[in-house]
Amino acid sequence: MPPILSASILNADFTRLWECVSEALSSGADMVHFDIADGCFVPNLTFGPMIVKALRKVTNAPFDAHLMVVNPEQYIEELAELKVEYIYFHYEATRSHYRLVKKIRDYGVKAGIALNPSTPVNSLTDILPDIDAVLIMLVEPGFGGQKMIPRMLGKIKALARLREEEGMNYVIAADGGIKVHNVAEVARSGADIIVVGSGIFAQEDIGAAVTVLKKKISEAFLNSTRK
Repeated sequence: MPPILSASILNADFTRLWECVSEALSSGADMVHFDIADGCFVPNLTFGPMIVKALRKVTNAPFDAHLMVVNPEQYIEELAELKVEYIYFHYEATRSHYRLVKKIRDYGVKAGIALNPSTPVNSLTDILPDIDAVLIMLVEPGFGGQKMIPRMLGKIKALARLREEEGMNYVIAADGGIKVHNVAEVARSGADIIVVGSGIFAQEDIGAAVTVLKKKISEAFLNSTRK
């Protein structure tokens, strides 16, 4: 199955947020991605669960939430009530990884751990069998519109190899600097969920951007399976 496309609203026009999100979804985006930042874990402040709640009122589309915060525990219950499919917290934001994974799963939500670019994949060795997803940051988290760090794709490849070798079932997500010109490379690396923000919502034609991204993802997936 080709990787799914999760549209990050971080760079969307918030004066017409639902219009933008609706266009992305109707053009083929599979999921809506929420980057919740507290201005402490990362330098900037974005939005909280209130925005998730506002969009949940108008769509049943799958949601995933990326917590770029120092106290991820405080967001879990509310996000779970809003039927978020995945909640990612940062490995670097807590020392209680097992406790947090359990709390997320106890609410019936899939638990994911996000890794900053400087955090190695082997940090997750012990907890990988107990999580549902890993979010690999291809840029420093916090700001949209950054340029992807290409060597971070090696982390995705390593996780994909390890998953196959050990028979594990976690999903691999990729986020940061993904655009039309490099999305195929991300898809070929082994990502299952591809998060795109400015590559969708900073474009003049949101629908056309999604269409091209989906086409490139599908082509890359088909070509890789034929090898």
